[in-house]
Amino acid sequence: MSSQNPQLSILVATWNCAPQLAAFLESLAAQSFSHWELLLLDNASQDGTAELVEAFQQRFSSPGQVIWSSQPDSGIYDAWNRGLPLAQGHYLSFIGADDLFLDPHSLERIAALAATGVHLITARNAYHAADGRFLRHWGSGWQWQRMRQSMNIAHPGMLVRRELFERLGPFDASFRICGDYEWFLRLPPDLRTVHTSDPILKVVQAGVSHTRIGQVYAETFRAQRRHLGAPLSAACWTLNWAKYGRRRLIGLA
Repeated sequence: MSSQNPQLSILVATWNCAPQLAAFLESLAAQSFSHWELLLLDNASQDGTAELVEAFQQRFSSPGQVIWSSQPDSGIYDAWNRGLPLAQGHYLSFIGADDLFLDPHSLERIAALAATGVHLITARNAYHAADGRFLRHWGSGWQWQRMRQSMNIAHPGMLVRRELFERLGPFDASFRICGDYEWFLRLPPDLRTVHTSDPILKVVQAGVSHTRIGQVYAETFRAQRRHLGAPLSAACWTLNWAKYGRRRLIGLA
């Protein structure tokens, strides 16, 4: 691989999560697709993350394939924004430090769709509870009308053309949980997209986006009000709470 012209830039924000990051790095190293660069954007961790990353870097012949940046930040979107000007890939993929590729060909399957040249490449992920129980495969293709109501695409692992960030700007780092959703609401409705029903990542529903539901819906409302106006945002807020209650009843939340 040429680290100066990778097809895919993978951006991972980290903060004192060395054991989880180690598992993710092993799942990445096992991938059959290797035309990637990895940007590890760390919030000044003190748990051995730096030593872990240094050992991982030494496993690759290309010195620029694993990029390490560690400094204090204000959260995941601030960290990802720090990585945007460093990323060289045609497509960007944002993945959680505690996510895992499902099998050695996961990245190859979704990266193959980059040949279409579309703006967004979406897929499904396998969501598990914190106790290990499988919950569901989830993630739809891009639908502008559906996206106005709530997040309907699986952000972890999807591919986004780098040019979209150059046109629309970085994430709004004032959001703590839903900055990705606010960014998606900036996108025009006529995007060129492609979707695969193949699940790409194992995602554990233990992060703040799954445990702080009230904050999630408050930030969702703030993003919707910014882009859609107050009346529609209020209607979406009510509907989203009703749908969450249904998921709780059937054991999917």
